[in-house]
Amino acid sequence: MKKIRWIALIRGIVLIGLAFFVFRHPVNALIGVAIYIGISLLFIGITQTVLSILSKSTLENWGWVLAGGLIDILFGFMLLSNPALTAASLPFVVGFWIMVSGVMTFVNAFQNKKEGNANWWLGIIGGALSVVVGYLITNNILVGMFAITSWMGIGFAIAGILNIIIGFKLKSVIS
Repeated sequence: MKKIRWIALIRGIVLIGLAFFVFRHPVNALIGVAIYIGISLLFIGITQTVLSILSKSTLENWGWVLAGGLIDILFGFMLLSNPALTAASLPFVVGFWIMVSGVMTFVNAFQNKKEGNANWWLGIIGGALSVVVGYLITNNILVGMFAITSWMGIGFAIAGILNIIIGFKLKSVIS
């Protein structure tokens, strides 16, 4: 049980260190994010494409799922082709990706309405908000870069602080 406490403390310290790195080296952080997102999008796109093809006979809107998977694969390859260039253009790519996802969510909401889903209107609101946020990010690249690295650094710092708190709380529980 004491090992869990130390793992939480060490994880917290590492996450806070990572937050400092992100704030000190935002371009390098963006390069790391570009590589991570590129690999993630490839994986998600491949699984979504396979899912759409396998579910073609049972999934009514399988074409939209296929299109989303292929777009994710395309974006994944774009991000991995040149990570340094991608870091510079990451806000545009992320903003455009958010807009495309928003449009797909918006369109899918009408399919959900047709199927009788009572919460279909949430898809319309979420899709429209995604399009607006994506547009704002693509219109000002520097603000987009700053927003991405700031939120990333803040997230790491909060996660680090919470892990350290958990580590100390575990000490009182274990003792």
